Amino acid sequence: MKKIYIYGLVVFIFLVLCVTNPSKSDFDQYLLSYIRDYVLQISEDNDTANLASGISFIILQSNNNIIKHDNYMIFSRFRLDASVIRTFGYNADDIIIIGVFNKFIPIYGINQNIMQ
Repeated sequence: MKKIYIYGLVVFIFLVLCVTNPSKSDFDQYLLSYIRDYVLQISEDNDTANLASGISFIILQSNNNIIKHDNYMIFSRFRLDASVIRTFGYNADDIIIIGVFNKFIPIYGINQNIMQ
């Protein structure tokens, strides 16, 4: 009887993970919000934050190769290609973010200071 409960719990967790796996459009919204909040932190100007978020949206929509989305059913991996930033002479690694439970967890490259 215990095995049935354990299997049921595993299936339930698997289904919850599948249902709460964020999509690429969810990630786009997260990224634009993150950029806007970051600009607000460093400049405290709402117009500048809206401009940065808008420009980021245009760049993301114009080039589908900037964000690579790997869907693993129970979670997603998003990789942001930072080669555009590197062409301007900045030292920036690609950014890897995991999406699970409708949340996004940066795991590589997000804490790096790209202005070095």
